[in-house]
Amino acid sequence: MKSKLLKTRKLNLRPFTKKEKQLLTLLGIVLIIYLSNNFFLSPQAEEIGDLERQKVELETKIFDMNNTLKREESINKEWEMLHRERNEILKNYFPVLDQAQIIYLLNDLLVDHRVAISDMNFNKAAVEDVGGMNVWQMGISIPFDGSYDGIVSIVESIGTSPRRILVDSLSMDRKSNDELAGNMSLKIYSLEGIAETNPEVVFVETVDSSGEGSLFGSFEGYDINAEEISGLGASTAIDDLDYTKVYKLHDFESRNYTFIPSNKSIKGDTVPSTISKSGKYSLRFEYNMLALDEENRAYIGLGSNEIELKYPPNTISMWVNAFGYSPGTLGMRFRTQDGQDIDTVVEEGISWLGWSNLETVPPQDLSLYPLKLTHLYFELPYNRDDFGVFLIDKLEAYYPVNEDSNVNNQSIYDFYIVQAGDTVSSISRKIYGTTSYKNEIMKNNSLTSGDVLPAGKVLVLVRR
Repeated sequence: MKSKLLKTRKLNLRPFTKKEKQLLTLLGIVLIIYLSNNFFLSPQAEEIGDLERQKVELETKIFDMNNTLKREESINKEWEMLHRERNEILKNYFPVLDQAQIIYLLNDLLVDHRVAISDMNFNKAAVEDVGGMNVWQMGISIPFDGSYDGIVSIVESIGTSPRRILVDSLSMDRKSNDELAGNMSLKIYSLEGIAETNPEVVFVETVDSSGEGSLFGSFEGYDINAEEISGLGASTAIDDLDYTKVYKLHDFESRNYTFIPSNKSIKGDTVPSTISKSGKYSLRFEYNMLALDEENRAYIGLGSNEIELKYPPNTISMWVNAFGYSPGTLGMRFRTQDGQDIDTVVEEGISWLGWSNLETVPPQDLSLYPLKLTHLYFELPYNRDDFGVFLIDKLEAYYPVNEDSNVNNQSIYDFYIVQAGDTVSSISRKIYGTTSYKNEIMKNNSLTSGDVLPAGKVLVLVRR
């Protein structure tokens, strides 16, 4: 019975009609299209869209980079300007809260014969929130006795400090008819942890003498080579020596210089080094150069320390410590007032190891002066590559002096144009960092106490 039913069912199956076949075929095509679109075409379209967006972003970056490269020279100049402005700002603040140096500076500021100050009380350094930054600060309490005018003079003197000092509070009580007693609270802020600066706040002149076993050095601003002196007999007359006046142009004690490449194949850096010929630091010059352009130089921009020369010195010298030999040329770049650059070769090739004193004769044409020494440079010959390190220190100029009986007292002078509000004390502090030279300024300019300094007056100042 079952077999008959199965046969009957099989017999009921019929072949698909042409229309049904067409519909099934169409359904299969639709399924294929649907599956292809969902699993192949749409993901590929999204990926292509992502790639096109990435392409546009990369093309935009390439365009921006090309524009940046075109502005390389102006960017370098802008960077130099910003670096110079940064250094000027940093010079106004204390890099570290060094109590000894603060006392040294205050000793020059808190000077008035009408006020007696016998004590300075320093608070423990603490962190203060200033504009969302943690800034180290130290308070100083200074008791005083004196006249009202003298106290006002001291407060004004603090306002002319080369390093910013805040008068936090000032209290006074009458002691007698003309005398006041009170207390002044000062606050000093430090850049420690905020900016990298030279920790030496106050520069103190010291004798520079490289002679081994020498107990005495030359007086300030004067230099005689120790090796030459050691070679002279005891009977040699001092008047027979060829005296020259030495003026220190740059001692690289603060990091206010920059590395400037002449093209993209010049790499390197300039950083301070504790291996020095003079002072605590020298300039460490690192270079990695491939000389394929017309000019293949690495410049050391002197920035805010661009040095103006009013008159041609006999020679300019610098000490260079070489760690290896090199075919590169060391030179100096000078700039006239009309913007013309003049390059002077100091040494062709580094052919020594250790410290060596290099000299060059700057332009002697008086019509070019005043000149500015703006850069030192290291140049590699075309189609060469080289890398290495050397140190630079103690950049000096040598001027002739009159060989008379007072030769040891000769000085080199600079000129200063008086600005509105200047006083002899403020000029001394501005130029030398201390008021100790105010009497010297008055003497060299025939000034007497109480003289008014009109704006525009030209003063003679001893160069130090």
